[in-house]
Amino acid sequence: MEWGSESAAAVRRHRVGAERRDDAQPGREAAAREAAAREPPRDTCGGGGGGGARTRKRSAGGGGGGGAGTGLPEARAALGLALYLLALRALVQLSLQQLVLRGATGRPGEFDARQARDYLEHITSIGPRTTGSPENEIVTVRYLLEQIKLIEVQSNSLHRISVDVQRPTGSFSIDFLGGFTSYYDNITNVVVKLEPRDGAQHAVLANCHFDSVANSPGASDDAVSCSVMLEVLRVLSTSSEALHHAVIFLFNGAEENVLQASHGFITQHPWASLIRAFINLEAAGVGGKELVFQTGPENPWLVQAYVSAAKHPFASVVAQEVFQSGIIPSDTDFRIYRDFGNIPGIDLAFIENGYIYHTKYDTADRILTDSIQRAGDNILAVLKYLATSDMLPSSSKYRHGNMVFFDVLGLFVIAYPSRVGSIINYMVVMAVVLYLGKKFLQPKRQTENYPKDFLCALGITLISWFTSLVTVLILAVFVSLIGQSLSWYNHFYVSVCLYGMAAVAKIILIHSLAKKFYYVINFIYLAKSTKKTMLTLTAVCMVTFLLVCSGAFFPYSSHPASPKPKRVFLQHMTRTFHDLDGNVIKRDSGIWINGFDYTGMSHITPHVPEINDTIRAHCEEDAPLCGFPWYLPVHFLIRKNWYLPAPEVSPGDPAHFRLVSKEQTPWDSVKLTFEATGPSHMSFYVRTHKGSTLSQWSLGNGTPVTSKGGDYFVFYSHGLQASAWQFWIEVQVLEERPEGMVTVAIAAHYLSGKDKKSSQLDALKEKFPDWTFPSAWVCTYKLFVF
Repeated sequence: MEWGSESAAAVRRHRVGAERRDDAQPGREAAAREAAAREPPRDTCGGGGGGGARTRKRSAGGGGGGGAGTGLPEARAALGLALYLLALRALVQLSLQQLVLRGATGRPGEFDARQARDYLEHITSIGPRTTGSPENEIVTVRYLLEQIKLIEVQSNSLHRISVDVQRPTGSFSIDFLGGFTSYYDNITNVVVKLEPRDGAQHAVLANCHFDSVANSPGASDDAVSCSVMLEVLRVLSTSSEALHHAVIFLFNGAEENVLQASHGFITQHPWASLIRAFINLEAAGVGGKELVFQTGPENPWLVQAYVSAAKHPFASVVAQEVFQSGIIPSDTDFRIYRDFGNIPGIDLAFIENGYIYHTKYDTADRILTDSIQRAGDNILAVLKYLATSDMLPSSSKYRHGNMVFFDVLGLFVIAYPSRVGSIINYMVVMAVVLYLGKKFLQPKRQTENYPKDFLCALGITLISWFTSLVTVLILAVFVSLIGQSLSWYNHFYVSVCLYGMAAVAKIILIHSLAKKFYYVINFIYLAKSTKKTMLTLTAVCMVTFLLVCSGAFFPYSSHPASPKPKRVFLQHMTRTFHDLDGNVIKRDSGIWINGFDYTGMSHITPHVPEINDTIRAHCEEDAPLCGFPWYLPVHFLIRKNWYLPAPEVSPGDPAHFRLVSKEQTPWDSVKLTFEATGPSHMSFYVRTHKGSTLSQWSLGNGTPVTSKGGDYFVFYSHGLQASAWQFWIEVQVLEERPEGMVTVAIAAHYLSGKDKKSSQLDALKEKFPDWTFPSAWVCTYKLFVF
C-alpha cells in the first residue's frame, strides 16, 4: 500500500508542471531521507525486513516457508513436479524397453536375429566354458569352425575368407585390480579374415570371447556377441557389395582369464599389423541395449562413424568416464588393443540386468531376440561403414582429439569434440563472472545488499547439499549397524523412498528456513508453502525407514523371472606350509568362503549355522596375501572371509612345484628358477623378506609389478597339452637374514572336470538357500621359503 501511495504522489507531482519541479526537488530528497530513516534494518541475508526492495522480490516469487505471496498453491506445485518426474521416468523407461522398430527380419542382406539365436543356443548348450577345459578348447572351437566353414561355402565370389586357429603363449603385466602379471600357454583363438578377392592392406577388427567364467553358461558374457559376429560374417560374406578393406573376426578363448587371448592375438598374430580400428563386444549384464561406453583413445572419427552408421544408437561419454576412472573393478579387451596394440576402437556392452551377470542364470532364454537384432543391426552397419571408409587407411591423420557423445532417448546421438565442450564451459563461466562482476561493480545505491544476498544464497545452497548428504549417510550407517544393509538391492524404490525422500526433505527444509533467494530456482519458490510437502516426504521416509528396520525388504530374490542372487565363492582346499629347510610346518584343510557383498554371511548363517563368526578366517601374517589361494588379487576388496574345516582334497591331477636351480649372479643377486605343472589355472605369489628385493623376473616385460599390499601376484593359465611352466625370479639380497630372502606360494585351481568337485562341497552347496549363487571349486595351496 505504501508503494502505491508513493507512486500516486509522484504522478501528481509530475502534473504540476515544469516550473515547480526545481522547487520540489529538495522536498523529494528530504522525503527520501525520512523514508530511509523509517525503514527497519535488514538482516544479513536481505530478508526478514519490510523494505520496499525486499517486498518487491517476495511478491515476484511467492513465500518461502508459508508466507503470503503470489506463488502457486502447494498442492498444484507438488503435483506439477511429480507429474514432470513421472513423465521423465516413463520416457526413459520407454526408450530402454524399445529395442528395435518392428519390421521384417531375415531379408537378404540384413541381419537375421533368428539365425544368431540358433548359434547362441548351440554354444550355451555346451555349458560352462573355462579356458583349458575340453568344453572350451575342443567342443566350442569345433562348433565355431563348422559354422564358419558353412558360411564360407555360401559366400559371394567377391569375397575371400581365411581361417586360422592360433595357440599363443605369452606374458604381460597390467595395472588392473591393483596390478599383477599374467602368463598364458597354448590358449586358443579362432580368427577369420573376410577381405576383397584381391586382398586388402588394412582391416577393422571385431572381437568377442567364447569362454565363460566357471559355473556359468555365459550366454550374455559373451556367447551372444560371438553369435552376432557369426551372423554378421554370414551377411557380409554373402553381400554383393564389395569391401574396400578386410574385416577380421576374432573369437577369442581366454578373455575371462584377464584378457589373455586378446593379448596373444594383438602381439603375435601376423594379421594384427593390418588392423587400424576395432569394435569390442562385451557384457556387463544380460540382454537389453548394447551401450557404447568406451571409445578412442582420441580418434574422434570413430565416434562419428558410429553416429553415422548405427541404426539404433545408444552411447554415453559419462559411462566412459566412470568406467575408465577405475571405480568399477572390471575391464575388457579394449584395454589390450589400446595399450598393447596402440589401436583405437569402440567398446560396446549389454548392460541390462547385471544382477545375474556371471551366474548360472546367464542363459540364452533371458536374452530377447529384439536385443540380438538391434546389436546385430548396429554392428553390421558400423563394420560395413568402416570396411568401406576412406578414413580407415589413414586413421592416424584423424587421431587427435576426444569426443563428447550421448544419445537422446535412443533416437539419435549428439557428438562434438571435447574442445568444443571446453569452449562452451569456459563461455558459461565467463558469462557468470561478467554478470556477477557487473552486479558487484554497480553503484552501491543500486546494489546495496547484492553481495550479501549472493553470498548468503550460495552459502545456504551449499549447506542444504551438505546437510542432505550427512542425513543420507547417517541413515545408511544406522541401517548397516542394525544389519539391514542392501535392503534396496531387490527393491529399487526403497532407495528412492528412504534416501531420496530424506535428501529432498532436508534441502527443502534448509531453504524454507532461509526463506527465499531469487538467485536459485527451486521447487519451494514456486509454491506459497512447503509444509505439506515436507510432511509428506518425511512421512514416506519414516515409514520406509521403519519397514527397513523391521526387515520387510529382503535384499535377494530367487524369483524365476527376475532373480537377484547373492554371490558366494566356496573353495575346498588343502594348504601346506614349508619352512626354510623344506620341512612341513603346517597343513590344514577346509572350505574357504567369500561373500561378494557388504552383508557377508549374516543372511546365510540361519540356513547354514556352521558358517558363523567363530570360523572367521585369520590372516597368516608371514605369507603373501594372508596365506589363502586368491584366484585374482582382490584381497583388498574383501575384508571378511570364513574357513570351515573339512577333509583334505586329493585331485587326480595334482599340482607339482619345485626349485630347478639356485644361482648367484655376477651382480650379487640370487636367481631362483622354478617349474610348475598342474591344472589350467594357477596363481603364484611372492613376498620378499626384510633386506631383500625382487629385481627382475622372466615374466611380463621383466620388471616385477607389485599388487596392493606389496606382494607379487602372477595369474597363470593354459589350454590343452601345455608343457611345464618354467620361470625364474631374481632376488637382490641386501642383508643376509636367518629367515631366508623370499617366500613363494602356488595355488592350483580346478575349475573343470571331475577334480573340480568334492562330496563336502556338494553337501555344503545343498544347504545354501535358493536365493544364493555359490560358485565352488577345489584348490590346493603350497608355500615355500628360500
